[in-house]
Amino acid sequence: MYYSSQQYPRRGRANWRGYRRGTLGRFPPQEVEDLPELPLGPSINEYNAHEFSKDITRYKSIARITNCSVVASWNWTNARAPEMLIPGKSTTLMCMPPRWSPPARVERLPQDSGDYLRDRNAARYPAHPIEPAILAAMKESPQVCGSNAVDIVACSSTLGNLLRFIRGEEKTFRILVEKVGNTVFLVRRERSPTEKILGVRGHGHTFPEAYTTWNQDVKSSTSHQRVLRYTLGGLQCLVRFEADGYIPDTTNSPEKRTSHLEVLDPSQSTAAALTSAFNTVGVSEVQPANTGDISLKIKQAGASIPQQQIFDLKTRSEWKRDQDTTAQELPRLWLSQLHKFILAHHKDGVFNDVKIHNVRDKVLEWERVNSNAISRFLSLVRRIMDTAEEVEQGKFEVCHMKDHLGLLRFRHQLPDAGSALSPTVRDKWLTLNEKDDSETSASDESSIEAILWDDEGVDYTACSAVCGYCGHCNTVKAY
Repeated sequence: MYYSSQQYPRRGRANWRGYRRGTLGRFPPQEVEDLPELPLGPSINEYNAHEFSKDITRYKSIARITNCSVVASWNWTNARAPEMLIPGKSTTLMCMPPRWSPPARVERLPQDSGDYLRDRNAARYPAHPIEPAILAAMKESPQVCGSNAVDIVACSSTLGNLLRFIRGEEKTFRILVEKVGNTVFLVRRERSPTEKILGVRGHGHTFPEAYTTWNQDVKSSTSHQRVLRYTLGGLQCLVRFEADGYIPDTTNSPEKRTSHLEVLDPSQSTAAALTSAFNTVGVSEVQPANTGDISLKIKQAGASIPQQQIFDLKTRSEWKRDQDTTAQELPRLWLSQLHKFILAHHKDGVFNDVKIHNVRDKVLEWERVNSNAISRFLSLVRRIMDTAEEVEQGKFEVCHMKDHLGLLRFRHQLPDAGSALSPTVRDKWLTLNEKDDSETSASDESSIEAILWDDEGVDYTACSAVCGYCGHCNTVKAY
């Protein structure tokens, strides 16, 4: 999406896992790669967090997340060209997070070292970082996708940044906003797709390397991504997040196949009609419509892991044992709807205090206690949606910058900012589920298959805005 495509050096698993926030122990704040700030467009408006307080009463009764389900999941692999593994009917397991597998003996772990990417999704697919999530969701759960079914598409990072701003935190960020039909896309924007955190220290990478294991069939994986669908304050949202791993089910095999739409709250969902979707596909390699200068390869096989087995992981030095780390992480766990949290304390790299917490009740309590902040957060999200409706092409940028902390600025996007989706995927998103329900399933599934499987049609690899993305320019594909 918002970056020119380029080739990236191949790295080992640790470097590609991405930066784990809050795992630094005694060490000073990490140094970010010194890159120039991307140009800013003209100002539209600016807000402080208190301006959204007037809407607390309006949204307080709906300031919660309901109807949560998993609509898609996939693994990034370490292939040089961007490659996704998504679930499918197969005897092998190609799409699952690493398994929690603590070693039999506790040994001292080395500190993290080296540089780590800030945004793995942008690094792997810079032309359209959010598009892999959309492709996976449209393939696995097309019935709940499309312009008429979804109000907001975002990742937990972008929503988390907006929530942090509302709560008065000083973290800087930039978010590209684009309205596609009735859906508003929020896409994280860094200075470069390969922007790095320099000189990482602590054990936020070496610990999961030692305490989790990729299934043999997914040894090439570098991360596990999931897409949730839930109702947030009356808005239908698709939210992508990266999962740290899963805890095996002791009563059922963790590899047991689950429906692609896994309902977390059965009493509030109509998922029963969707559980048989996409149960007939086999193991294959697929080639979607290309975007930018890099092609995205998709391999389909394997099974899904239930959301209740997914965990988030944080490491801390023993001197932080008295800090309530779990409470600090609850806003993020709320946005990702995670109920398992592993907190590992160490002394000089020896982890003798590792606890698995069931935080479901704490997440619900955080939601209840923070209803005012969530209401202001919803007011901000609605303001973003309204602005996207008003501006030209439905595009602008949300910026919280170092020189104006506490002030959120809406700015016009500059022409080189790009688009949330490639032309083919955008068109599919606009037309998905626009017919009567009786006509939707077969035609929509067929057209999604065309996006994912047809490598003989139009090819946007060499296209640009100059040719209007004609689909007929020639180039050598990057595999």
